[in-house]
Amino acid sequence: MASKRAIQARKPTTVRYTIRKHRVSRLKEDSVPNGAMSRPLQASLNGLDGLNQREQPIAAAASVALHNALRRYGVEGEDAFLVLASRYLDTQKACRRDFSFFPVERGFAALNIVAHDKQVLSILDGIVAGDPQGRDLATWYQFFFGRRFREGSGKFFTPRTIAAAMARLLPVQPGAILLDPTCGGGTFLCEASRRWGSTPCRLVGNDVDRMLVGLTELVLALSAPAHHDLEFSCFNLYDADAELRNLRGKVHGILANPPFSLPLERVAKPGELFGLGYRNSDALFLDVCLDLLAPGGSLVCLLPHSLIVNSEFEQLRRSAERHWELCGVVTLPEGVFYLTGNTTTRADIIQLRKKAGRQQQAHKAFFANAPTVGFPLNSRTTYFGENSLDLIAGDPRVLECINATA
Repeated sequence: MASKRAIQARKPTTVRYTIRKHRVSRLKEDSVPNGAMSRPLQASLNGLDGLNQREQPIAAAASVALHNALRRYGVEGEDAFLVLASRYLDTQKACRRDFSFFPVERGFAALNIVAHDKQVLSILDGIVAGDPQGRDLATWYQFFFGRRFREGSGKFFTPRTIAAAMARLLPVQPGAILLDPTCGGGTFLCEASRRWGSTPCRLVGNDVDRMLVGLTELVLALSAPAHHDLEFSCFNLYDADAELRNLRGKVHGILANPPFSLPLERVAKPGELFGLGYRNSDALFLDVCLDLLAPGGSLVCLLPHSLIVNSEFEQLRRSAERHWELCGVVTLPEGVFYLTGNTTTRADIIQLRKKAGRQQQAHKAFFANAPTVGFPLNSRTTYFGENSLDLIAGDPRVLECINATA
């Protein structure tokens, strides 16, 4: 990754365009040789006013009604979530039943506690009817678990609007192996499945938390078509060695939100960044991905903004330039994880392509700023602008960068 000073030194030409009368300030283009930030596309959307609408990831009335109804039977927390998840399994007959991680028996045992209550079943069936593919199941999981899930873990579920835009940044290839090594609630793989559509692919999910792998397994069983092969595992990504051997050098695309800023004193397979002295989980995640991706494979992930701009990570950026081609950076606004993770940590979307050889070739890259992401950024915000990530992911110049070597 090039230094911030090098980026500022260039003076790209500017182009203006408007969408739905909402002002989009400047799009900038330029081209430079490989070895730095090649051909940046600056999509500055700070002037976007957006469309005011309320965020309702899950219906407030339904969530309160279900919570209160289940509490009458002493069903709370994980068991409450399993009641809803098992109702999906009970009613969506088309879903796959060969679960390795989702606790099917325990889930149906929880459901049987309230199965005689028509009011509870009516609430459950209303939720299932409104979201038959279970895309909101990760949100329901957080609703029932609250802070017990996220505090101190260094990880938090990625909002769907962000995950969907990130999936659009991967080039579609038939038969591609797509991996989320920290799959959480399965949102990335679900959106990757939607992105691949009728194109065959292999979706691989892993997480250190067995219940989260089960959640991903359930979500994909409900949403992924039969021609999308599914594979799941449960291990600590940084401690794994033998568990990753079958994937090393074979993965075509990685979508992920790795744990942020967790200290790691050792890893199973030290890479270059570990050798340079970095001991934080987000930095060392790049070592893991470099090992897993095939030459020319793409990584689209969330990383702390500090890794991109702070001087303490200059060696990391120089290392990245040796092994990766930078395809793009999208700067996200502060607070994107406030509602899901109770943190104001600022993150950027980074797209990298693993170099296929030592020979440097000219390539294209984009740089964009997203002031809105389609949902409120804090608990005090009830209205928000439209999702500027949609504008970025659909811009023809961004698509040109994505598909340059696809």
